[in-house]
Amino acid sequence: MIRLAHFSDVHLTSPRLGWRVRDLFGRRATGWVNVRLLGRGKRFRFAEQVMDSLRAEFRERRFDRLVFSGDATTMAFESGVAAAAARIGVRDDTLPPGLAVPGNHDLYTFGSVRRGAFDSAFRPWLEGERTDPNHVYPFAQKVGHVWLIGLNSARANLFPWDATGKVGTAQLERLRKLLAKLDPGPRIVVSHYPIFTRGRRPEPRWHRLIDWRATRDLAAASGVSLWLHGHKHAWYTLEPGPDLPFASIDVGSSTQENLWGYHEYEIDGWSLRGLRRTFDPKTGRFADATTFSMELPRP
Repeated sequence: MIRLAHFSDVHLTSPRLGWRVRDLFGRRATGWVNVRLLGRGKRFRFAEQVMDSLRAEFRERRFDRLVFSGDATTMAFESGVAAAAARIGVRDDTLPPGLAVPGNHDLYTFGSVRRGAFDSAFRPWLEGERTDPNHVYPFAQKVGHVWLIGLNSARANLFPWDATGKVGTAQLERLRKLLAKLDPGPRIVVSHYPIFTRGRRPEPRWHRLIDWRATRDLAAASGVSLWLHGHKHAWYTLEPGPDLPFASIDVGSSTQENLWGYHEYEIDGWSLRGLRRTFDPKTGRFADATTFSMELPRP
């Protein structure tokens, strides 16, 4: 049996982000309006405090691996990404090892992608097996009898209203080759974007994974048992079915006020037991909230 901690969408910020003149005419200006004027900042006003408590959980509860499914920041300033990685504990040797993938807010601008801010800050959590050393994603880590596969579904977009993600044909081909060479055992993809919402439908046009069909079909054909993700801030689970041959779990946002929480997974063979722990602002700690279980489909 292995024990995993899954968290996501912490949206940490930093008081000194390093604004430049060109930022005032791009997506970051829109992001600032969203944070300062449209309520996002208020919803995440306790994010740093909650993340500190969450890091204490990681230290105390003896997990085999920490799993982060993206959106460490809001606008992907290099200083902000580095500060978020430090607060999460990426280089903290007192914590269990981790696996991370970026969210759309970590690849918020084309410049942040080009400079590789997320990959640099989270490098220790991006180690694993690859089929092409020239590309970070996808990569695989083996934890006990389970394979965790980090897949990048996020990208920079031009228009402020565009929050779509894409895996891309080239990365899908690398994923196919990677999955083909892995030893037997449950295969769990970790990605930011969901395949389906809780209603078992794709997200709205400007928020969805645009190549969800190709991604779903390749994952199903390659023996994936479970898809772990964030992006949607309210958590939910999906059982395997004809439209989605593998299970899917959205952990939601771990730091958004009144939604804050993370998941513990115990995987024994092909059986998963989940425990959701939520933050209590009165005690400043996390507590048990609800449990769920599922059988992971075998290839």
